Amino acid sequence: MTFRLPFVALVLFAGLLTAVSAQETRSYTAANGTFDIPVAPQRIVALNDQIVALPLYELGAPVVGSAGRTDAEGNHFLRGGMDTLGIDYANTGMGYVGGFNGLDVEAIAALEPDLIIGGPYTDPAVAEQLQSVAPTLIINNAELGLIETIRALADVSGKTGNFEARLQRYRDNIARTRGYIGNSEEVSVTLTFMFPAAEELWVYRHGGNLGAITQVVRDLGFKETAPIAALPTNEVTFSPELIQDLDADFVFGFYRQQPDATPATVLAAYEKFAPGWCLALTACQNGQFVLLPGPTFGTTMAGLDLALELVEGHVAGRPFTPFDEGQQ
Repeated sequence: MTFRLPFVALVLFAGLLTAVSAQETRSYTAANGTFDIPVAPQRIVALNDQIVALPLYELGAPVVGSAGRTDAEGNHFLRGGMDTLGIDYANTGMGYVGGFNGLDVEAIAALEPDLIIGGPYTDPAVAEQLQSVAPTLIINNAELGLIETIRALADVSGKTGNFEARLQRYRDNIARTRGYIGNSEEVSVTLTFMFPAAEELWVYRHGGNLGAITQVVRDLGFKETAPIAALPTNEVTFSPELIQDLDADFVFGFYRQQPDATPATVLAAYEKFAPGWCLALTACQNGQFVLLPGPTFGTTMAGLDLALELVEGHVAGRPFTPFDEGQQ
């Protein structure tokens, strides 16, 4: 992480500020304050790939740089980019500006952005430093939720496009799926997330912040079992000794379409974390433990549509064995 700006970067800032001053601006209030931002930004840098860069790109915004991830071979990539939208640094021209938790301020400045967008995970000191480069907005996706986050990104980028039309189509599809299921409020769903290293199992309440899938589960009106409803927060790590408390009509987990988190490696991680876990869950024994692909926990409209289609197929598109919580 680089914090001190060299003279060259300062010269770039001076030129950039002159260019920005020529743009038509408007006032916008973000989580970190009120700023004058371009009405039609031309060069946006995203301080997170999956949560900011992908939805911006989907909206048609001019993203010139993004934070990203680095694989074991040292290659940079956009988390969820190829899975969700078929994009990465190589085929978009975006510049890599460090990791979301290790931003390269000089690389950001060199891209001459006229708007920078981060989230609650962005280091406040770095966000404040970046104000000297371009207006730097913190969009708090944790508070806004998926739909209002995308709406905010559409607003600040000036690329509302067909967002509202896609959102209405999604809502229409939710109504259709609820009609197929008929009694969705009687169907229990548990959301789990296992990393391939099997060090931690995360469990999300339906009010949690697991991207598209939590939005779909809430909108369909599924219920939580008593142990999940009693969790102290929306997102918790779970003990392997309590694995049976995850049981429900359906238990969802997630894989990514990348070599380090395939369905096989994620399933192996569940077994490593809690040996015999599948025998402890009637959902697993009945084929109702389902791994969903990475875009379903992302923050895009494409991910939202995919999550709904897959949940509809598994819950409404076939018979399933109900979980009897009273027999647990």
